[in-house]
Amino acid sequence: MEIYSIPSLPSKFNQLQIVVLALIIAKGVASWGMTLLEVNAIVAYQTAWTPLWAASVNKLTKNQTATVNRDANQLLFQPALALVFDDYLINNAAISAADKLAMGIHLFGSARTPVPDPTTAPRVNITYGAPLQQIVNMTNAATGKIGKPKGVGFMEMWYKIDDPAPMGLGDMNLKINIAKSGSPITYLLSQKGKTVYFFARWVTKKGGYGPWGAYFSAVIV
Repeated sequence: MEIYSIPSLPSKFNQLQIVVLALIIAKGVASWGMTLLEVNAIVAYQTAWTPLWAASVNKLTKNQTATVNRDANQLLFQPALALVFDDYLINNAAISAADKLAMGIHLFGSARTPVPDPTTAPRVNITYGAPLQQIVNMTNAATGKIGKPKGVGFMEMWYKIDDPAPMGLGDMNLKINIAKSGSPITYLLSQKGKTVYFFARWVTKKGGYGPWGAYFSAVIV
């Protein structure tokens, strides 16, 4: 099993999408089993993202509006990119080890001292940063220490926005991987006041995973 992590920090997300899209454009259809329609669909997200990202970092144009527009677009682009990873990039034998490494796909090998999979779910506390932003703080429930357990690559979170509360994991339709405690999730202005419901678990660097915890929730403010 292979794993990947898409950073939520806009600057790191931008760096990753540049690398991934360049490789998809060059090799997606020719070598990786994607159709031209599928490649064009994810390229369209990049086309929309690029000027918004540029406006948010240009000294002459960056302001609160530019930041909000960029973050709103990332909310659409990031899950679309995650679906491409899930459907075409991970566990694809046609992709070279070098290309997987460039895209942040972690290849696992043997280890002298195997680290066991986590036996507890993350303890997550949602706090608030800028408007429309939730900060994801994660704690190792087994030790009480902030951050990930040893050998864990990231915390996998599936979530849904707005009521009703989920009956189970199958009700969730959005996904994000959190590699560092204190990472933000930014929402659209139209989503303000709605409740976000989450499920979370640890995923190890070797592709193993821990149990899902009970769902938890936080309001977008």
